[in-house]
This record gives sequence, C-alpha cells and structure tokens, in this order.
Amino acid sequence: MAEYLLLIYEDEARTSALEPADDAALVDEFQRFMARNATRVREGRRLAPTSAAVSARRDVDGGVRISDGAFVESKEVVAGYFLVEAADLDEALAVAGQVPVPHGGVEVRPIRSVRPTPDA
Repeated sequence: MAEYLLLIYEDEARTSALEPADDAALVDEFQRFMARNATRVREGRRLAPTSAAVSARRDVDGGVRISDGAFVESKEVVAGYFLVEAADLDEALAVAGQVPVPHGGVEVRPIRSVRPTPDA
C-alpha cells in the first residue's frame, strides 16, 4: 500500500461565514467520511484559519525571516488534510472524491519516503 496526502483546499471566507449549526453539520459529514473510509484514512486534521499562521522563509543571506500570515495569499487555502493508504492513485482519487468540501477541492499527492542517511 502507498500513502497519499489529501490536501483540503477551501474558500476560507465562505467557510468562516458558516453559521455554527452549518459548521457542525459539515464536521459531522467529515466524521461520516472518516468512518466510511476507516480502512484507508490513517489521520485527518482540520487546520486553524490562516490568520493564525506564521511563515518562515530563508533570506538571501541564509537566515530565516518570520512573518505573520499564510505562506501565500490566496482565495482557497489549505484547510486540512487526510493521510490515506491506498493501493494506487486511482484508489486514492476515489477516496478524495468522497471528501465533503462544499467551497473548494482536494489535492492528492503521493508521499515519498525519505531514507535516513547512515550518519543520521
């Protein structure tokens, strides 16, 4: 089995404008999705809004510049993720097609393994 990361992109303005009951209903939909796909979903998390983000970037001198806010300003932002195991990309896409994202979409990316070096 291969691992895939399902990145959930949402229109943050529309999602944050949901009434509490609608937000709770959306959370319930995500929980049902996870239950239906329990044999595939290894982990899933909802992220805090981009207003809570802090970004770190390397500057030309090799230092690190820290700034408040998301790494890139965009209408659709990463709002959460699921780590899934699937036989192949087609199976991962079938799982991604079930993610309840009313104001966005899902990006599917294979996870590459990083082998430790002998010195590590």
